[in-house]
Amino acid sequence: MEDVRELLAEYGQVHAAELLEQDRHRLLVDVVAGLIRRTDPEATAVHRSPHEPAVFFELAGRDYAITVTTAAGADAATAARIAVTARERDLGPAARWVLICARATGQEIGDEMNAVLRTQGVLLDRDHLEAAVCDLVPLTALIRAAFRPPRPPHTPLHELLLHEPPEPVPALAIAARPSGTSSVPSRTPEGVDLRVALAGESWPVRPSGMAWAPTGRALISIEAGLAEVDLQRGGTRWLLPLPGVHGDAAVLGDGSVWVLCGPAVVRWHGGVLRAVGGGFEANARLLLGPESSVWVLSGSGATLGTGTGSTLALTRLDEQVGDQQRFALDFDAAVRSAAWLGERRFLLAAGGHSAVIDLALSTSAGTREQWIETPVSYPGYLARSGGDTVLVAGRAGSGVGVELHALDTIARTSEPVAEAQLGDVLGLVQDPEGGPAYLLGVRPTNDVDAVHPVLVKITGHAATASPPASAPEPPPADAYAEVRRLARGVKKDYALEKFPLPDGKGGMGIVHEAEHKATGTVVAFKKPRSLRENLTARMLREIEVAQKLGTNRHVMPVLDFSPRAEWFVMPMAQSTAERLQPELQHDAVALRALVEAVASALADAHRLDYLHRDIKPANILLLDGRWVLGDWGIVRRPRGQTTNPKRTGTAIGTLEFGAPELSVDPHNATPASDIYSLGKVIGWLLTGLPPETNVPLLPAGPWRGVVRRCTYRDPHQRPQTIADFLDVVEQETAPQIDLPIARAQQLLAAAQEADTDAARQLLALAADHGDDYELYLDVLPNLDMDTAAPLLLDHPEQTRTLVEAMTGHVRGDGNGWPHYNESKRAIAWLRGVARHAAEEQQWDLLEEAARGMCTWDEASNEFDQQIATRDWLRRLRGQAARIVAGALRDHPGSARFYYELANERAVDMAIRSAVNQTTAN
Repeated sequence: MEDVRELLAEYGQVHAAELLEQDRHRLLVDVVAGLIRRTDPEATAVHRSPHEPAVFFELAGRDYAITVTTAAGADAATAARIAVTARERDLGPAARWVLICARATGQEIGDEMNAVLRTQGVLLDRDHLEAAVCDLVPLTALIRAAFRPPRPPHTPLHELLLHEPPEPVPALAIAARPSGTSSVPSRTPEGVDLRVALAGESWPVRPSGMAWAPTGRALISIEAGLAEVDLQRGGTRWLLPLPGVHGDAAVLGDGSVWVLCGPAVVRWHGGVLRAVGGGFEANARLLLGPESSVWVLSGSGATLGTGTGSTLALTRLDEQVGDQQRFALDFDAAVRSAAWLGERRFLLAAGGHSAVIDLALSTSAGTREQWIETPVSYPGYLARSGGDTVLVAGRAGSGVGVELHALDTIARTSEPVAEAQLGDVLGLVQDPEGGPAYLLGVRPTNDVDAVHPVLVKITGHAATASPPASAPEPPPADAYAEVRRLARGVKKDYALEKFPLPDGKGGMGIVHEAEHKATGTVVAFKKPRSLRENLTARMLREIEVAQKLGTNRHVMPVLDFSPRAEWFVMPMAQSTAERLQPELQHDAVALRALVEAVASALADAHRLDYLHRDIKPANILLLDGRWVLGDWGIVRRPRGQTTNPKRTGTAIGTLEFGAPELSVDPHNATPASDIYSLGKVIGWLLTGLPPETNVPLLPAGPWRGVVRRCTYRDPHQRPQTIADFLDVVEQETAPQIDLPIARAQQLLAAAQEADTDAARQLLALAADHGDDYELYLDVLPNLDMDTAAPLLLDHPEQTRTLVEAMTGHVRGDGNGWPHYNESKRAIAWLRGVARHAAEEQQWDLLEEAARGMCTWDEASNEFDQQIATRDWLRRLRGQAARIVAGALRDHPGSARFYYELANERAVDMAIRSAVNQTTAN
């Protein structure tokens, strides 16, 4: 269905007012070519003649040519005459010719146009084209049907598709039974009455849905079409003999009837048939929503606990094809049906548990604690009974009979309404004026080749529900509640400033200040730089994430959006972390609030398996006194839901703040990538230094350890989850009662008793206090190197921090030069790190440690340490010897102590050359 939705979105662009006419023409030709490819991908070719664009294809041995025109109204006949002239010039006589008036409806095709086309070809109007775009019927099938004798120039869509079945509509008649009795065994609470109103005999087809119609009628969907039933007197007739209809229809106040037909939704009104939506799965369900809008529930929820992802969606339809506004839902459940509750709130009924979602806030069904226990095992049919009470019907949990319950969605309780010995439920409707409910069921029989329907009337079932309530009141600070409520995906609802905001031009989108005309609310209006597929797809991701995380106050919300993701509206932020860096650098409370806000946003996103991948100061915004994380355009969707992993390329985000792995394999990034970026942002806010790619910005003070541990190059060395990150923040920024040296001595004592975790904590403590001379020279060297080596080598970035700090202490503690014992300990420790790094071939660490050792060596001239170093140099070979030789060359004051090695044939030539070079000078 994804390909149908993509073509629908492409077709929707055709009606954009700002589209140039030549672009509109070209786009329509591409759409028509795409429709032909659905039938025969190989035989289609697009050709632009000198006079008129056309699509040529071959079908069943015949050549066809299609000319597309965008003219409408009085201009359509003129366009037809021009097309006829072009056809005579450019097309061969053997080709069957079709003119598609892509923007003219059937009512606009008059006698003048029919006269122009007579004997020349056939004409398809906008209704035909949209029926093909919605996948109601293939375009090639419409063309072949239009050429069947007697082949008038124009045949309306309904004449091609509606076929009165040869058999009469299956009958439903008043049930013959003694007065006051029900022929269906049932059990009801006191005050509730259930009795058979109508019954049918041996239907050869199984109904698939029922809808309420005005004046005491109902519409029943069966394979051959929609049948109309008089609920009071019985009797049925065909209302819409359209093969393939299924599910509950929807009847609007204007008398139009909407119903699913295959993967498409059609509208029947005033004798005109139109397709109005498409791309829906076989289990899709139709329902009415706010302001008489029509919605489609489609797809399936994820299986609970499997993490397989969800295709579940609610889609708001519009009479303009291509303007269907899709809300992707997040609910780990097998959703069977849905009902509108008021405002933008919907009940999703699933086996086991159901949930209420408010699309004005979020597309997520929330946590399990917020779900409602489903009263029936298969809640396939719902009917709103008033306020927030919904009737739920389905098979009984025992497998025998059916059950009807009244579910109070506010109190989260249900009351039984009826149990009946029926084989199944086929439909459920409720009189919207508060009258009876009707349940269409099946009598249990042994006749497997037929259905024996009964229509059961239920009265007295109005439950004592909690007080009627509309959508929950938004927080008082939400100045955008009315914008949310009135959102309908229409660009004309907003008045845009001509020029973008001063910092409103990003890599993918442009942001304008705008005013919501109905409320006067100032909003931010974002649109892509162009309508290229990549950019609109990323806008769609940003909309999707904002919807799913809408209940999180620290995620920038989306208030309204284009059905084709060509724009969306969000609140107008007051500032960004980038602009407020000078204040944040010196305001510990504000910085902590920012960090916790971003962590909150990421925690919810990561829980749903979304990765932001572009966290930077400009994307952290101050909105009405709180920090929000915005710009989710390059988000990584949950595993299994990414439609095009190559869309982002091999390097995405902002290099200065992005984790190293985002430049190599961004699709396989982990939450540790977002944590890296957040650490880099903290470092930049506190230092104000220009950010460089893959270079940590380590601030002084309590946040240093947070930044250091979050910005290791190796993602496995960083905190792996937001919970881990917050633990690090708490550990590193908590007030320290003891001096670091006191804590270090405690950890050393524990480490000397074989406590590996204490040794690990000691190394981390030292890395965070690189300026503590006493800790480095009196404690760290006393940690047994053989115990420390595995920890040092497992965290090479942290170890390089330790080595750099130890090397820097060569100048003493500020009150004097190091004591000779301190020098000995420093050289021994650095040599130990170098030795283990050489053994494990960690060349970068070996080089840092060797240079540190040589620095101390040439500054202190400790003879006993030179003996130990000389013995180690004799054993070095290959790459390790070459690296250490480089350190010796750069520290001739150290190399001269090893002059005798130049003449030892067993020593590696690189070491001998380095020593000889320094001693020769």
